[in-house]
Amino acid sequence: MRDRLERRLSAYWKMEAANVVVVPAFAAWMVLQAGGAITWPLVLAMIADSALLVVGAIAWRMELAGLRGERDFAPAVLPWLSRVQVPTLLLSIASVAGAVFEVWRGGWSPAAIATCVLAALAMLEYVNYYVVQLQHFDHAADFKRLMSGRGFREAHLAKALRAYRKRA
Repeated sequence: MRDRLERRLSAYWKMEAANVVVVPAFAAWMVLQAGGAITWPLVLAMIADSALLVVGAIAWRMELAGLRGERDFAPAVLPWLSRVQVPTLLLSIASVAGAVFEVWRGGWSPAAIATCVLAALAMLEYVNYYVVQLQHFDHAADFKRLMSGRGFREAHLAKALRAYRKRA
């Protein structure tokens, strides 16, 4: 059981880290393939999404470190994860505003669609890491808990930050 959890957590943080680059690159490629242009609202949404993917990669790596007994990792990253919480929220909100502007300015262009998708992903990533765990589709126990009606559970990072802030 522990080995499976370790493999899963190891894959999570690496996948989030890779997506810091892959997601915006794929979005840019799709927009350009569709004949669209890279706009400032799209870049803003890319930055917001990537920033939260960095947070996610670090959060999952912190969970893996805790499982492995690496006691120095969490104290090293929790202050930073705490400091970037409000800026990443503001960046995500700004990306949503940028998406609204992009649609208002030019309709549902390739850039507007990509901007809306990335802004929505940034907001969902923020909630998933800093508020409640939204991701329930990749682990049977989490999905079963959600389907049982017990709702969403507090995000792992949210719990860690609450404990960190209590100690600070």
